[in-house]
Amino acid sequence: MSVVVTGLGTANGFGRGAERTWTALLAGERALSIFDQVGAISLCPDLPRDLLGPRDRADQLARWAAEEALEHAKFEITPQSAPRVGLLLGTTLGGIGHWLPKLRGDTADRHFGYGGSANVLATALGIGGPVEVPSVACASSNVALGMGRELIRSGRCDVVIAGGADALNDFVVAGFQSLKALDPDPCRPFDVARKGLNLGEAACFLVLESEAHARARGVSILARFSGYGISADAVHMTGPDRNGGGAARAMAAAIADEKIDPGSIDFVSAHGTATVFNDLMEARALEGALGDRAHSIPLNSIKGALGHTLGAAGALEALACVRTLETDTIAPTAGHQHRDPEIPLDVVAGSARHQEVRVALSTSSGFGGTNAAVLFTKA
Repeated sequence: MSVVVTGLGTANGFGRGAERTWTALLAGERALSIFDQVGAISLCPDLPRDLLGPRDRADQLARWAAEEALEHAKFEITPQSAPRVGLLLGTTLGGIGHWLPKLRGDTADRHFGYGGSANVLATALGIGGPVEVPSVACASSNVALGMGRELIRSGRCDVVIAGGADALNDFVVAGFQSLKALDPDPCRPFDVARKGLNLGEAACFLVLESEAHARARGVSILARFSGYGISADAVHMTGPDRNGGGAARAMAAAIADEKIDPGSIDFVSAHGTATVFNDLMEARALEGALGDRAHSIPLNSIKGALGHTLGAAGALEALACVRTLETDTIAPTAGHQHRDPEIPLDVVAGSARHQEVRVALSTSSGFGGTNAAVLFTKA
């Protein structure tokens, strides 16, 4: 069964709206601000700029993104359709802001019964089908997309809202600081001088449905969701397989899912965190999955623009893949200036590149060793 994308929605450091985000990415803009003792991070400008502020940041981001995606898809959830609509919300720590006061001994807090961002969103939207929360670190929303695709292919759902959401707070920032993974300045994916990542907050969702269901509704098909693969490194809790073996297996599985010819891939949306080991690992993984052709396929990372948005990262890259397929335009990698000679990849940088793109591959890797890749093809 063919699964297609019919709607996009996001809220992130550029603000609310998929088109607003795409325009900023094409222009090479950066949604990063410097905060004392934190460094460069990306906060949604439509929320208070206070990491100790409202506890419902993740909930609000998720609702904005999901509602936009449904509106874009021209799909209204009714009591009749609700049982056939699913929600897959990938996250790393979504909603933890509600629990931190309790953990810190604030007995006056009234949110102890909080059920998580997915529960809040499903209730708000009236979803009556499966509600699932894949949480495999920074690969979470790619896994959410893949699981949503399987719900449709299995016949369990007609429509699935799939993606991810994560909001920033002091706990998340402190955790990455303890790992010495942060660059205090705006990050530089795949650059020879890269030294760490920046954190960001975001939510992003895609509306997935069977092609037959979309055509029966008479709506535009934005792209086809043509492949999904997942693997585990089983190497280290926070460090990737230095040779990219796990990431290569996930990419190969996504390519083989619907027997796509690896030689037909026109664009790669990389995880591209700008840490020394991740970017080098991805280069090795791409070589493992695509051979020498990996060196000539245009590639970018959007984390130089939005920071690493954790559980939302893969969904944001999927959104960018869909828009790339629609427009035949590849956004530049913000912050990339000088290619690392150990990473012989065609990193798009400086300005957007215009060329035909019919097949787009996106890859994510997370703490714990999970790798997940998704493949989209032109409608």
